[in-house]
Formats: sequence, C-alpha cells, structure tokens
Amino acid sequence: MSGFAALLLALLLGIGAALVGLRSTGNRGRGRRLAERFAAHSLPHARVRMGSRVAQRAPKASWARMPEPVERYLSRVFGWDPERLDQYPLTPPAVVLLAALPAAIAGFYAVSLFGPFGWAATIFGWVGIARWVFAAAHRKRAEALYRQLPDALAMVVRAVRAGIPVVEALRTVGRELPDPTGAEFRMLSDQLAIGIPMDEVLRRLARRSGLPEYRFFAVALALQNSAGGNLTETLDNLADVVRKRVATRQRGHALASQARASAYVLSAVPVFAASALLLINPRYILTLFSDPRGNIVLAFAIGSLALGLTTMKAIIRRSLS
Repeated sequence: MSGFAALLLALLLGIGAALVGLRSTGNRGRGRRLAERFAAHSLPHARVRMGSRVAQRAPKASWARMPEPVERYLSRVFGWDPERLDQYPLTPPAVVLLAALPAAIAGFYAVSLFGPFGWAATIFGWVGIARWVFAAAHRKRAEALYRQLPDALAMVVRAVRAGIPVVEALRTVGRELPDPTGAEFRMLSDQLAIGIPMDEVLRRLARRSGLPEYRFFAVALALQNSAGGNLTETLDNLADVVRKRVATRQRGHALASQARASAYVLSAVPVFAASALLLINPRYILTLFSDPRGNIVLAFAIGSLALGLTTMKAIIRRSLS
C-alpha cells in the first residue's frame, strides 16, 4: 500500500508541475502582443490576412505556452520540438500527461514484481512512451512531406519558367498543394510577407521538415536569391532525384511486405495461443497472473516479444531508408 501511495504522490506531483508550467503567467499575453507587432509591420497586401490569422491563434497560445527554459528542458526530455507544435494531434503537455497513464499501469505491475526497482521502469516507460508518440508524429509528417515534395518542386519550376517571381511561386504552392506541404509553404509565404529574410525562412522550413531534400531546396533558393543562377534546372534535377527515390522506397515497401506480414503473424501467435489455452485450461494460464513466479515469466515474455517486434520493425525501416 505504501508503494501505491508513493506512486500516486509522484503522479500528482508530475501533473501539478505540468499544470504550473501551463498556467504560468510570465508569458501570458505574449502571443497577442506578437500578433499586434506582426500586423503593424506586415506588407499592405498581407496586413489583414496575417493579422486575423495570428490574432485567432494568439489567445490559444497565450495560456498553453510554457516559460522558455522549462519548455526547452521538457522538450529535450520528452522529445517534442517547440517549432513543430502544429504537427501534433494534441498539445505536448497533454501528450505527456496522457503518456503517464499507461506508464503508471505498467509501474504498478513492475513495483509488485521488482519492488522499489520498478520505479525506474515507470519513469523510463513514461519518457519512452511520450518520445515514441512524438517521433511517430514527426515520422508520419516527414513521409507525407517527402511524397509531396516532387509535386511542389515541379510547381515552382513551372511557375518560374512562366515568368512568375519566386515568392509568388512559393505562395502558389501553399495554395494549391494539400497539407502538410501546403501548410509549410503557407507558413513560409506568411513569414516572407512580414519581412523575415529569405535565408532565415528557408532555414526554418528545412529545420521543421527534418528532411535533407528540403535542405537542398533551401540551399538552392538561398543561393539563387543571393547570387542568381539557373534555379529551374537545379529544382528540376532535385525533383527528378526525389521522384526516383520515392518510387524506389515504394518498391522497397512492396518487397518488404512479406517481412512485415511475418512480424504481424509472430506477434499474434502468442496472443492466440494464450487465448486458446485460457479456453481449454484456464488454471494453466491464470497461474501467470496469480503466482509471483508466473508474473515474472509473463513480464519477461511480454518484454521479449516487444523487443523482438521493435527490432524487426527497426531493421525493416532501416533497410528502406
């Protein structure tokens, strides 16, 4: 009972610390002031659009914003990126708090098996689950950006060849392409409209995407903006390379489908076997839950199964990268 009370106290302290960070008044109103400054310094043709868009988002960001040192530290621990807040299904504090629930359930079980050593498993499990959720969001968005990049580059090339300025071509990509590429280029166009230099905007785009192809795109545009050159040929070659790489990756996914199916079958066999034994001889399976030695065997079985699935998935992903 003392272990349960200690775990409950730790969870309450963690939730309280997160809520204190969320409710911090040090940055309250900063989003609204930033929106006013953006609206004051925007270009004439973008003042109304940018002012309304940033002003709509400012109240939400004003209460959900943490102090910068706390946010920087927590983002390093739990694995979210402060520049990619729009990429997550929920706010990062909400994801972290939700990740504490399965970690607490696993922690109860670990403490009952290993005693005080189970606390370390609870903490590492909490951090690991949160980092896995954020990494999955980053990977999903990066894959979508990678698939849509050839179309974006081809659209920029056609627009520049037709005599449209580069900035207007980027704005066209933001209007015509679906998200997430459209959202990234709309953000790029909005930042250019409020006076942020082209080099800085392109660096932010490459950093948010996390893809080397976007870094190539940023370097090509930055060099063309500063020194000139044949931008269309460079982007056309880059689009052709990316298109071939996308096709190669899709072919690799098709060839690796057998390995993925094997992983799914291997992961499902223990579950079906345990279910069948539970129907045939319930006492044989319930021993794993009622006996302490059975608990240890079950814990190691689940851990080995999770380790095997993670290893197979990592090998497949690495072979296709």
